[in-house]
Amino acid sequence: MNEYAKITPRMTDILEARGPEFKVVYDNPDALKMAPPSDETPAAVVKPLKIALVGTAPSSRDLAPFNDPSWTIWVCSPGNMGIIPRVDAWFEIHSNLLFPECKSYGEPYINWLKQQTFPIYMQDQRMVPNATPYPIQEMVAKYGKYFFTSSFAYMMALAIEQGASEIALFGIDMASKDEYILQRPGGHFFMQTAAMKGIKVLIPNESDLGQPPALYGYSDSTPFGRKVQMRKQELKNRIEGMKAERSKLDHGITYLEGALEDVDYFEGIWSGVQT
Repeated sequence: MNEYAKITPRMTDILEARGPEFKVVYDNPDALKMAPPSDETPAAVVKPLKIALVGTAPSSRDLAPFNDPSWTIWVCSPGNMGIIPRVDAWFEIHSNLLFPECKSYGEPYINWLKQQTFPIYMQDQRMVPNATPYPIQEMVAKYGKYFFTSSFAYMMALAIEQGASEIALFGIDMASKDEYILQRPGGHFFMQTAAMKGIKVLIPNESDLGQPPALYGYSDSTPFGRKVQMRKQELKNRIEGMKAERSKLDHGITYLEGALEDVDYFEGIWSGVQT
């Protein structure tokens, strides 16, 4: 059996299926190892595979090279449904889209995916019959279980396996606290893995994902680290001071409200004493 049969389909297969004029030839020796041998003579040669991954972060999503045919566009997320001008492959890794709590957006999204003609990578074909199962077992066997923490981790891993010479990330910030804690390490892992394989990794300046985490133990004593810590301490002190003032004010307000209630009592009950 062909040792490459487990990774299906490669983006090279998708490109070549469009017609005889498409044939991908890699100039990356590592990428050549991923391509099965072929006796076919290419009618034409295109540049090494460049893959742009597109998320929903508005800061850089629209900067993706949609109008540059040398780039292959991979997209994910229902937030991009129907608004991306060009899609070469779609990734939907979630399995909970038809759960009761997700059905309001999941059902229209699934129906939309069923109508598309571009390749769609999913866990399996139960929700979308024309989907291609993502090769999860092969990927986990190669990269381990610790870093598949987001859709982009799955997309980057497959891009690496399919021999990309360049990977660019647009609309991908991972800036919220949940994403920062759970997802960002996986994104950084595959960015670093790609770079170590000689793949050029591109991120627009507008993306938060391009910022590495602080060097533990070392960054604390840098001018920036000290400034941030002192600024945080200053703000905490001011907040505590205001909370103390607020506590005093709350106590005073409670006292005066009690006094006012006492006056209301005398006014309502004892007003006739003057006669």
